[in-house]
Amino acid sequence: MQVKTAELKNNLSKYLRRVRETGESITVCDRDKPVAVLSPLPPEQVEGVENREWLKERERILKKAKRLGIRLTMPKKKPRPMRELGIYPTVAPDGRTDIKTIDLVRGGRDY
Repeated sequence: MQVKTAELKNNLSKYLRRVRETGESITVCDRDKPVAVLSPLPPEQVEGVENREWLKERERILKKAKRLGIRLTMPKKKPRPMRELGIYPTVAPDGRTDIKTIDLVRGGRDY
């Protein structure tokens, strides 16, 4: 992808997010001539062992999806658990949560 310097300046956050999430490199052009490349850091330079493991798993999944002809995007950074985001299962009046209800319906089968 190519982007002009003025567009990059005005929407830098958007382009940085795109590089971070997709791993795609962006060529920066000044007067329609390439002058720089905005690209993601290699996995070993990204902080945290947990994130390195996530990046390895992400790479494995993306290669498999590409081999199968599936178009897939995954975030470069491991998503936070839902509880950290303040998202909790809904509790029914009888005390069951969503996941317990799903288990009950499935009868213990794992699809």
